[in-house]
Amino acid sequence: MSAGTATGEAATGRVRSLASLTTLMPLSGLALVLVIAAVVTPGFYSDANLRLVLFQAGLIGITAVGQTLVLLGRGIDLSVGAVMGLTTVVIATQSDGDAGRLPVAIGLAGLAGLAIGAVNAGLVVLRGVPPFVATFAVFVLVQGAITAWTKGAAAGDIPKALQPLGSGRFLGVPTPLWLFAGIAVVAAVILARTSAGRRLYATGANPRAARLSGIRTGRVIAAGYLASALLAVLAGLVSAAYAGHVDAQLSRSLDLNSLAAAVIGGVALTGGRGHIGHTVIGVALLAVLIVWMIQLGAGAGGQLAVQGAAILLATWLRQRGTTDQGGSG
Repeated sequence: MSAGTATGEAATGRVRSLASLTTLMPLSGLALVLVIAAVVTPGFYSDANLRLVLFQAGLIGITAVGQTLVLLGRGIDLSVGAVMGLTTVVIATQSDGDAGRLPVAIGLAGLAGLAIGAVNAGLVVLRGVPPFVATFAVFVLVQGAITAWTKGAAAGDIPKALQPLGSGRFLGVPTPLWLFAGIAVVAAVILARTSAGRRLYATGANPRAARLSGIRTGRVIAAGYLASALLAVLAGLVSAAYAGHVDAQLSRSLDLNSLAAAVIGGVALTGGRGHIGHTVIGVALLAVLIVWMIQLGAGAGGQLAVQGAAILLATWLRQRGTTDQGGSG
């Protein structure tokens, strides 16, 4: 065996080891949390809690798939919660509880979401604004518009015809989880089996090389932001259907949740690494953590602290694993 062949095989082995490590860490974390929750809070495995875990997984998962597409293109979307909040307001005010006006309201919400996604893409791709700054500015802008529109109070009413989307169940499983599962499968197939997926990975891994190879990286990045916005609209519909009213606070944590789920699962913040399977694992872990924190009586601040710590730990472990793998060669 030649030295070059041996080196290539060693490099391949390191990549596979890193991929296994990236998957095993969140799975181990999920198993550990489930065991600790069973010991510390025996009532955690009640039917009501398990249904809440499944609902949280569905709601977070829908937005996390969109966030994953943005992250793979070396971006970040902090406007997810604002899009969800705007969706609930549009549905409530434009339908005002009338099921007959619901299709138009949903169409308007979708157009509003696409407009926000287009603004994000335009700022990042055309103006070169850093994704964090661009999407956070859009988040603040949209939240301000929502507050000005509603004057900080609930407005309109959510049609009861929408409720099955949020609180319905099929075969005992909440509808949002079925939606997440379907979206995750479609996204996984696109990323693994299509040229669009290959272009996204290439863009995130090395934008300059991707451009030199003929990939229109701007369009790839823009598509990620548009997809993220549309999925945030769907999550907003689910949220509105579940709550049955406009709740501005309900969607504000989804920015962090969607990002946390993807990163905890193993999707790289630096782009080009990770897949939907990682996000699914991260979603499961985060949903269990959130419901467990609620069971322990932790407030919103405590939940945010735990989520932030989980993101930091996942990022540190991944970076350490990458360094160790690189240093062993």
